[in-house]
Amino acid sequence: MKEKMKILRKYAKIYWLYFVQYWKSRLVYKKDFLLGALGQTVSVVVSVSFLTLVFTQIETLQGWTFNEMLFLSGFGGLVIFTQNMFFFNITRLGRDYIISGDMDRILLRPLNPLFQIYADDVHDNNLPKVLANALLIVYAGSKIGLNLTLLKVLYAAAAMMSGIMVAASIYLFFSSTAFWTGTSRSAVWLIFRISNFRKYPIEIFAVAIQALLVTLIPLAFASFFPVSFILGKEGFTFWKIATPLAGPVFFFVAYRFWKFGVSNYSSTGS
Repeated sequence: MKEKMKILRKYAKIYWLYFVQYWKSRLVYKKDFLLGALGQTVSVVVSVSFLTLVFTQIETLQGWTFNEMLFLSGFGGLVIFTQNMFFFNITRLGRDYIISGDMDRILLRPLNPLFQIYADDVHDNNLPKVLANALLIVYAGSKIGLNLTLLKVLYAAAAMMSGIMVAASIYLFFSSTAFWTGTSRSAVWLIFRISNFRKYPIEIFAVAIQALLVTLIPLAFASFFPVSFILGKEGFTFWKIATPLAGPVFFFVAYRFWKFGVSNYSSTGS
């Protein structure tokens, strides 16, 4: 246990060095950062505006009110964009590491290869979305009159960490196909599109889509199931209970697939 803690502290220290160095270089171009932040904030506003427009025509969506939908959108958005901020760099595996030959450099270092790729870049353009979705949760929760018990707070924290791991596992699994195909751009683009499904109750989708959202692309564990528990919605009891464990399980599977891909990696020689 002491040895594991020592390794964990080592990696935390190294990540912090990566992180500080990134922001030093990033803030050289402050105007670019601010313009990017503005653009991302506008995209959140547009998303909420679309949802508002939908609810001018209906009172509820599969039993979900407007403010409950805002809460669902905010929770799922906070999970997804936090993941995108710190773990999205894996989507560049094919283009920027395998095809370019940089994967050789990664593998030669005495550090975990996946850790290096994650730490190599921070997608700070997601920061405004993280903050905006956090505010959306607070706003919607106050409008709903959400009664937070200690159990719900602990569940929400565990579910959010699990949800981040679920989202990371999806991108890790599909990005790892680049070890055989050279690029995973199409698969990642598809996941990026499907990630918008997190904003809606799972019941509105066909059974096949529901199955997809709890298996191959299990985004329901990053939004719908935990929010259903927090808001006291009926049904899906097993899936709600399983949610805090879903992240570690799916990430373990994705990591094993990643390891299998690394074992089959052949240098480009460049």
